[in-house]
Amino acid sequence: MKKSISIVSCLSIISLLVFACKKPAMIQPVQPVTDTSMVNLSHLDYLYVPVTFSTGTAAAGIFIYSEAPDYHRVGASDEGFTCVDDIARAALVYLRSSKFNIDTAMQSKVYNLLQFIVEMQSSNGYFYNFLFTNNTINTNGGTSANNANWWSWRALQTLAEAAPLIKNGNAPLAILVKTAMDKLIARVKLDLVNQPSTTKIVNGITVPQWLPAGSGTDQAAVMILGMIGYCNITEDPIIKTYIKKLADGIALMQQGNANNYPYGCILSWENEWHAYGSDQTYALFQAGTFLNDPQYTAKAMLSVDGFLSWLLQNGFKSSFTIAKSGSVYTLQSDKTYDQIAYGFRPLVFAAIEAYKITGQEKYADMAGHLAAWFLGANDAVINMYDASTGRCFDGINSSSSINKNSGAESTIEALLTIQKVEKYFVVKTAMNKYKK
Repeated sequence: MKKSISIVSCLSIISLLVFACKKPAMIQPVQPVTDTSMVNLSHLDYLYVPVTFSTGTAAAGIFIYSEAPDYHRVGASDEGFTCVDDIARAALVYLRSSKFNIDTAMQSKVYNLLQFIVEMQSSNGYFYNFLFTNNTINTNGGTSANNANWWSWRALQTLAEAAPLIKNGNAPLAILVKTAMDKLIARVKLDLVNQPSTTKIVNGITVPQWLPAGSGTDQAAVMILGMIGYCNITEDPIIKTYIKKLADGIALMQQGNANNYPYGCILSWENEWHAYGSDQTYALFQAGTFLNDPQYTAKAMLSVDGFLSWLLQNGFKSSFTIAKSGSVYTLQSDKTYDQIAYGFRPLVFAAIEAYKITGQEKYADMAGHLAAWFLGANDAVINMYDASTGRCFDGINSSSSINKNSGAESTIEALLTIQKVEKYFVVKTAMNKYKK
C-alpha cells in the first residue's frame, strides 16, 4: 500500500516538474513601453549655458534668443544674454518633468538655474533681470531694474515651487531659496501690502490702483501663483490676506458677462487686454481653491465660458482696448498679430483648470482646441511647435508670415503647455482632434 502511494506521489511530482519546466515558455515577453510624449527638451537644453558670476559663483542661464535657420544662440547687446524672466520659467519646465525625480543631470540643471535666480537678488529684496556676456549684472536697464516687476514675481513663483522639491537633494540650496523668498516677501510687505484699495476711471471703466503698475492684473496673477506657493510653505497670514486683495483687483477688471461683450474678459491693464501673460483667469481659479472662496472660481468660470469661448469662435486677438459708456462697451482698437506661445499657454491652463474643477469634458475639448494652435490650428496653418526638435517658432506675424526664430520664451511656453496637456488624456485627445 505504501509502495503504491509512493509511486503515485513520484508520478505527481514528476508531472509538476514537467509543468513547471514548460511554464516559462508560455510567458509572453514584456514589451517595452514606448515614450509617446511630445515634450522634447533638446532645444531648451541647447539654450542652457553655464555661467560664472563675477563673484565666482557657478550657476547657469538660458540664452534669450535663437535665430533661424541654424538656430544659433543670441543675446541682446543692450540688455544681456540671459534673464531671470526666462530662467525662472525654464526651471519650471524641468521641475515639472516626469523624469525630474530620477534624472540627476536634470536635477543639476535646476540647481544651477535656481542658483542664478538667487544670485540676481538685490539688497532691497527685488531681483535684477539681465546678465551681460561679461557675467556682470545689468543693474540700470529698464527691463532689468530691481523693482516691483515681472521678474521678481517669476522668481518667487519658481523658488516657491522648487523649495519642497529640492530640500532633500540639495539642502544648502534649499536654504538659500527660502532666504531669498523671505527677503522678497519682506519687501513686498513694506511696499505693496498696505497700498490703499483706491480706484480710478479709464475710458469709463473702473480699475484698481493697488496692483503692480496700478491695474496690472497680468503681473498680479503671477504674484498670486508665487504667493500661494510661499504660503503653502510658511502659512504667512499677512500674505494670505494679500492674495485676497490681489484677487479682488483682478476680479474688478472683469468686464461684460456671458451674453454681453466683452464676455467676461479680465483686462490686463487699464482698458486693455493683451494675450501675452494673460494668467488672470488661471490665477483666480487658484485663488478660489486656496482661499476656499467660490466667488473667485465663479469669476474664472465666467471668463472661460464667455471670453475664451468667444475667442475660439471669433478668432484670436493679440490685444484690444475698450471703452464703456453706461452699461455699453465699445471696441476702440484691436490687433490680431503677433500671435505667440506666451499668449496661448495661459488660455490652455485656464481651460484645463475649468475641466479639473468641473469634470466636464467640454472644457477639456476647449483646452485641446486652444493647444492645437501649436500644431497647425492657427491662421498660418503651420506647426508652431516641432516635437522632433523641441523648438517653437517665435510667432505668427500674419496669415502668411511666420517668425521662425525659436527663443527661450517661445520654447519654454510651448513646453509648459504640452506638459500640462499630456497630464490629461482627454485634453491630449482633443488637441490631436483639432490639429492640422
